[in-house]
Amino acid sequence: MHQEYKVWQPQRFTPHPSVKPHGFIPYVTIILNNPLGNRQLLLDICEDALFTICADGGANRLKDLQRGNIEKIVFPIAICGDLDSIRPDVEEYYRSLSIKIVKDPDQYSTDLTKSLRYASGKIGEVVEENEDPRRLFDVAIFGSLGGRADQAFSQLHHLYTHAQDVLPMIGDLYLITAESVIILLAKGKNRIHTPARAGLFTENVGIIPIGRPSIITTHGLEWDVQDWHTEFGGQMSTSNHIRADIVDVETSERVLFTLELTRKVAD
Repeated sequence: MHQEYKVWQPQRFTPHPSVKPHGFIPYVTIILNNPLGNRQLLLDICEDALFTICADGGANRLKDLQRGNIEKIVFPIAICGDLDSIRPDVEEYYRSLSIKIVKDPDQYSTDLTKSLRYASGKIGEVVEENEDPRRLFDVAIFGSLGGRADQAFSQLHHLYTHAQDVLPMIGDLYLITAESVIILLAKGKNRIHTPARAGLFTENVGIIPIGRPSIITTHGLEWDVQDWHTEFGGQMSTSNHIRADIVDVETSERVLFTLELTRKVAD
């Protein structure tokens, strides 16, 4: 049976309108309590989002990032988490704007998980009534992999757990760091749109088998491989280079795919 490609559209995060996907679908943005990187990129991405949620101390990061910026300000619809990281002055500021503060003391889930759950329920409230209920909304997660190493691994863990236990209305997760965009490719055939004219990514990519060993076949990279075994402690395709506007990856197991942001975006 012919298998359809799982399509990935990371170019949706570029401000360049000519490379946005046809029939552009809004996404949701979640801001974590880690260094956010480039302010302008964050503001541009949040501007196109259906809504933005801050995960606990992510509210501190957002408010501090916008200090002195009066031309464009992003307001979250909610701040979610156990609220052990948000500063009192920041909480008071957002409460004064009637932004919802959602305290969830559950110690068996992270602030990111709590924010994803809230987003799942909120999407159904804000989309139009005639929306297809099967429609999924991707999530851009800002501040990923910064800060503590254990929290960074927790965020990668979320990619895997989400793939196994998808929340209603939530589509794919895109981890956005100060320098990279990271996605978890599905088993089977994946097609990643990487148009050079977007000006969002450099040529550098990596395919990381962080879960299980995998067999991969690629097309569109400088060093393409076919039926290639990859695993930690063995072979890995890091520091490879994009050589096409579309990169195809077929994989027997889920693998991370990393794209480097251009310096003008990352700085």
